[in-house]
Amino acid sequence: MNQIVEKAISIAGSQSELAKRVGVGQSTISKWLGGAEISSRYIPALVTATSSKITAEQILESLQPVDGGNSTAPTA
Repeated sequence: MNQIVEKAISIAGSQSELAKRVGVGQSTISKWLGGAEISSRYIPALVTATSSKITAEQILESLQPVDGGNSTAPTA
């Protein structure tokens, strides 16, 4: 996740500016940077805060666990 957050910070100019644009505290941005999951309610604000340079799809993809291609879907 932190790659998406790092890119968003770069676009905004600082953690504080990104926090202001998204409507959260700077400590929340710091937590996201450290790997905390981004709540889906902030995705639209992140897209807007980055002038759509980061898309909702990119954020959602970054939230998906990487399992090495092993599916855990039940088989019939």
